[in-house]
Amino acid sequence: MRAAIPFNQRIFREFRLFVVPVLLENRGRSLYISMIFDSGASYVSVRPDVFDQLEISPLRDVPLVTASQHVRSVLGQVDKVTVGAHFSAEKIDIIPVPFPENLPAEGLLGTSFLRHFPLMMDFDKGILELIS
Repeated sequence: MRAAIPFNQRIFREFRLFVVPVLLENRGRSLYISMIFDSGASYVSVRPDVFDQLEISPLRDVPLVTASQHVRSVLGQVDKVTVGAHFSAEKIDIIPVPFPENLPAEGLLGTSFLRHFPLMMDFDKGILELIS
């Protein structure tokens, strides 16, 4: 199955970022947030307050390399991540990251989720597709 994933057209046109609505589920809690589709990020990353709201338990520390520095973060796992109507994956690694206030989303949808699906991104047409 192929499906185009809805994304925020205004942000895409202004910054060339695919910002998609994502459902995060953990321990009976669920939260819809906006996330930047980021194939260069190793993990699904969310603001620390989102990490806390979902009661994600830290599993271990992991090293992170950002554009400007090397840091450490805690690694947790959520029960399920869903993008669009048909694309879900379970037991997804996730980390808390203090993002800048002006980030047009509450997190990054990284490869800990994306590795479960082939994908196609066409920046000229503004099309994002996941394939199951």
